[in-house]
Amino acid sequence: MTRVVVSAPGKLMISGEYVVLDGAEALVAAVDRRLVVIGSAAAPDRSGAPSGGSPDGGSLPPEALLARQYAEAALGETPMDLTLDASALRSGAHKLGLGSSSAASAAAAGAVLAWRGEDPAAHRRQILGWALAGHRAIAPEGSGADVAAATLGGIVRFTRSRAEAAESLDWPYGLWVEVVWTGKPARTNVLVAKVKSLAVSDPAAYRARMSALRDASDAFLAAFVDGDAARACLAADAHGVAMGALGDAADAPIVTEELHAVAELARTCGGGAKPSGAGGGDVALAFFRRAEDAARFRAGCAAADLTLLSLTLGAEGVLATER
Repeated sequence: MTRVVVSAPGKLMISGEYVVLDGAEALVAAVDRRLVVIGSAAAPDRSGAPSGGSPDGGSLPPEALLARQYAEAALGETPMDLTLDASALRSGAHKLGLGSSSAASAAAAGAVLAWRGEDPAAHRRQILGWALAGHRAIAPEGSGADVAAATLGGIVRFTRSRAEAAESLDWPYGLWVEVVWTGKPARTNVLVAKVKSLAVSDPAAYRARMSALRDASDAFLAAFVDGDAARACLAADAHGVAMGALGDAADAPIVTEELHAVAELARTCGGGAKPSGAGGGDVALAFFRRAEDAARFRAGCAAADLTLLSLTLGAEGVLATER
C-alpha cells in the first residue's frame, strides 16, 4: 500500500445540547461536507516515527493522532504519513462548527484499516471505539455525540453512557430543516465551563434550567421518532428558548442576537428554530412542517442577510474514497 484516502462527515447536533452531558439522549446528524485524510508511504528517513504518531502530526488535531494510536495498538503500526484537508468544514478562515476534530479522529483511525487493505465502512463500530478513546483522552468532559456521527453517519440517537451502542434513525417524512450560519464561530469550551460554574454557584437554578431543557429535548426526540413534524417544530422552538434561559442564568451568550433573529423568523414562518451545538454562534437549525413555510423562511433569511448553508443531513459515515 502506498496511498489511501479516507473521509468522514461533519456533524450537526439536532437536539440534546448540554443535557447530553448529564445523561440525556441526543440526536446528531452527519452532513454531506467531508473532511479528508490522506495516508501516504512514509519517507525512508522518517520511518522511525513513534507508533501512531504521524510525522506530519502538526496538521492533525491531537484527538486524531490518538485515535490513530489506538487503531495501531490493535492492528499494528502503519508506515504512513497522514495529511488532512478540512476545508469543506470551513467558511474561509472560520470553522462552521461541524465537528472537524471528530471527523479527523474517525478518518485517521479509518486510514489505519484502509492501509491494511480493509474497508473502513465495514468496521465503523470498531473505528468508533478508537475515535471515542482518542477524544476522551483529550476532552473527557465531552459527550462523544459528534464522534458517533462522524464515524457511523446517518441520523444518530446517542447516549453518553452507551456511546458505542449509538443507533441510527430515519429522518421523519414531512419535517423540513434549514441550516443558518451566524457568521460567528463559537467557543464551546467557554460556554460549557460557564454552565458548569452555574451548577456550583446556584445548583437550584442549574437544576431548573436543565430540567426545562431536558423536557424540550425529550419532546423533540419523541416527536422525531413518532414522525410528527408539527410537534417537532414546537419542541425545537421550546428547545431554543430553554437553551437561552440556561445561558441567561449562567451569564453565557448561548443564544446570541443572530440566533435569536433566526428563531423569531422561524416562528413568523410557522416553524421553530434552535442553536445547533453549544450556541454562542456557529449554526442554527430551523424546522418546518410544510415546504411553503420553509420557502418563506429562506426568503426571509435573504432579506435579513442571514446565510443559509446548503447541507444534506444523514450522510455516509467514515469511508475510503478517491479524489
